[in-house]
Amino acid sequence: MHRGRKVWRAQWRENGRGRTRILGLYKDISRAEARAILDGILAPIEQSRARSRMAPAVTLRRYVLDEYLPPKSRVWKASTRLTTEQLVEDHILSAFADRELSSITRKELQAHLDGLAERGLSASVVGHVRWQLSAIFRMAQSDGLVSVNPASGLVQPRCKAGAPKRTLSVDDVRRVELILEPRDRLMFRLAVYEGLRPGEIVGLKLGDIQPDGLHIQRRVYRGTVDSPKSERSRRIVPPTEGTKNLLTLYVETLFDQSNEAWLFPSEALSTPISYSNVWRRRIGPALKAAGIAGANYQVLRRTWVTHIAQAERDATIRAKLAGHSVDVHENVYRQPDASALRKAMRRLERMRQ
Repeated sequence: MHRGRKVWRAQWRENGRGRTRILGLYKDISRAEARAILDGILAPIEQSRARSRMAPAVTLRRYVLDEYLPPKSRVWKASTRLTTEQLVEDHILSAFADRELSSITRKELQAHLDGLAERGLSASVVGHVRWQLSAIFRMAQSDGLVSVNPASGLVQPRCKAGAPKRTLSVDDVRRVELILEPRDRLMFRLAVYEGLRPGEIVGLKLGDIQPDGLHIQRRVYRGTVDSPKSERSRRIVPPTEGTKNLLTLYVETLFDQSNEAWLFPSEALSTPISYSNVWRRRIGPALKAAGIAGANYQVLRRTWVTHIAQAERDATIRAKLAGHSVDVHENVYRQPDASALRKAMRRLERMRQ
């Protein structure tokens, strides 16, 4: 019965889930007609199951390398491709490489994710592994190699809290500036005062220095000149006065001052300098000499995001300068310190008095 009326009701299982459909009123169609309607519904499902049963045994490694990664790599940026391929190799193929696709179960995949979390991997890494597993098996299901996607119901495990994300104090920044030579000090300032990513810093050309600011329109990733990380990363960043003055003095020392010349050229002049080498040989030792250990370029950018929040209240403006969304700006990079939290509570108290 359905809403007080006698009906033909069909029930079946599809992709491991129960399905129900009302085929029609009992008085309007016969049993044979109802059966024919149900057969029409089940036909494509049975065909898919048959293709899956007849499909040759395919291992996860073979499928990922031959079918999954090639089309994805055509649309991924070089940086995304390299990091994703490494993640898939280290955290997916290392565990299931030689297993047949159809033999891998949801229970095994969930246990694998739980194990990654227990090993201390961050929630971000575990979340990316979960997403990649889902995408791989979703494609395999569409190809008829598995009848059910075992990754569809995976749950993100609770990961251990990582160490607090570090930032530099104003005094830290000043001490480091006093130690660095002009070129290295300019690179340091562009990270900690202007908030540029390291690839954006070495990707600057002299023609990018315009009256309205620094035009960010390329980046260098592992020695390869590429477009910025995202469309939001294409932006104009007005330099601070200190950076502007240092920039003017530094440019005067460059051999090639054409618009197409790199702001930070390598010894060959035709290529930009390696930011990792500058960090290892210059900026890193300067931080150590200033009593600051364990920092990197991400710490410098996070420092800028944290400090700019104290100078500019509008999150939209801050995110525009940083070249990312407001959500990422507020929830990933910005690290308010204890004094900022106390000031916020005092302002709330004064407002309510």
